[in-house]
Amino acid sequence: MAACDIAKYLGAGVLIIDTKSSSLLLVNDYTENYNCCGGYIKYDVSDSQRIEKTAMEELYEETRTLFSCEIDRLITCPYVDLNFHDDIFRCYILKMECDSDICEQFEKFNVDNLPAENDYLETSSLMPFPLKQFKGKKSLPRIVSTSMASDSTGKKLPLNKRVISVIQAAVKNNLL
Repeated sequence: MAACDIAKYLGAGVLIIDTKSSSLLLVNDYTENYNCCGGYIKYDVSDSQRIEKTAMEELYEETRTLFSCEIDRLITCPYVDLNFHDDIFRCYILKMECDSDICEQFEKFNVDNLPAENDYLETSSLMPFPLKQFKGKKSLPRIVSTSMASDSTGKKLPLNKRVISVIQAAVKNNLL
């Protein structure tokens, strides 16, 4: 990627797919909606791995250190680039088998053990959303129009517009 292109990237993140439960794992973030892990790029434009470093950092922080991914693995993951005006958000799609109690681990995690930075406290829960609903020709447009999707218990929960855009792009490119 040319140096001039890398400057257009404003943010990066990770969409977690639990291959064991065939679910997306989304975090409830400061917007009070469920979202993929992600945030603004904090690294200098001269850092050629600034996008990947941001995605790794956001994954680690927003999952309360329960998830991490080395850069060598992350760069092999498929991704989608979303255009927001003149800026780009890159979201890597990380497929992995997760512990069946990963959401409970998140809830029980002692936040006092985390660094005092607010970045670790931007999220309040981790929830599985069955993949099937995002692949349906009728269900995906309904999710897009209502910004609501069903968690693993069938409860409808609000989704952030960013994750909806990531899911739409991933479905379009057969990445889920």
